[in-house]
Formats: sequence, C-alpha cells, structure tokens
Amino acid sequence: MDTFFTIVVAILVTEAITEIVSKSKIFEPLHEWFFTRREYRVFKFIHLLLDCPYCLSVWVGTLVGFSIVDIDIVSPYLDWFIVGILIHRSSNIIHNIIDRTRKNDF
Repeated sequence: MDTFFTIVVAILVTEAITEIVSKSKIFEPLHEWFFTRREYRVFKFIHLLLDCPYCLSVWVGTLVGFSIVDIDIVSPYLDWFIVGILIHRSSNIIHNIIDRTRKNDF
C-alpha cells in the first residue's frame, strides 16, 4: 500500500476512534468510572483526556501512526512522533469539517 494512502487511512481511523471514545454513549460508563476516581492524579488525567477530543487525538494518532505507518525520515522514534502529530492535526481538521456540516443540517 502506498504511503499517502496509508496516512489518509490513519487520519480517518484516528478521527473515528477519537469521536467514538470521546463522544459516544458506549464509553460514558468508562468516563464516569474515571470521573468518580479523580482524587488520583492518573485517573484525573485519563478522565480529562477522554473528555477532550483534541487531546485524545494526539495519543490515538500516535498509536495509529505507530501501528500502520512505516516512514523513515530521521529516526524511528522521531518519525513515530512526527507521523503521530501529522495524523492528529489532520484528523482534527476532518473533525472540524464534520462538526460544521452537522451544525448546518438543522
């Protein structure tokens, strides 16, 4: 599979996973579980991460990029970070477009 197509797929997958985890009703029990344990720093961090699609997409994009994109730019770890940020920002652009079209549906 060519690299451009792989990155486009990674962007779409990142946007979809981020949307589902941060906004769907399926994950509300998980959000609530972390919310009720906010006295612990790690749980508070995870709860904040799950509530913020912008923040969540950084980590989802990085994991998706690591999983499916094979690019050799500088070094393996720096490439993973670069691709993750690229996927994150691109998925946010798609997310913003989708949100704006949903607002215009009504």
